[in-house]
Amino acid sequence: MAEERKCYGGQWKIPITPYNRRLYWPPKWVECDCGELAQQVYERKYEFMYPTDYYKCKTCQRNYQLITGTNRFVSVDTDEKKL
Repeated sequence: MAEERKCYGGQWKIPITPYNRRLYWPPKWVECDCGELAQQVYERKYEFMYPTDYYKCKTCQRNYQLITGTNRFVSVDTDEKKL
């Protein structure tokens, strides 16, 4: 299910609005269904870390994926990701 979620950017979890979207997009934090914040997942390539389009909640272990070009997030099942 794709839906718009509250997004937060930067180290201090600043709410993203249309006015500051250029500074903080893509978001570092996304509001999860459980009410906590899901953090952006980073991928290691050689000695560098790169941000991905995936977000993971540490509390309930749910995963979300950002649909490229939009501000919609899709809940991703971990079993589908492994296949």
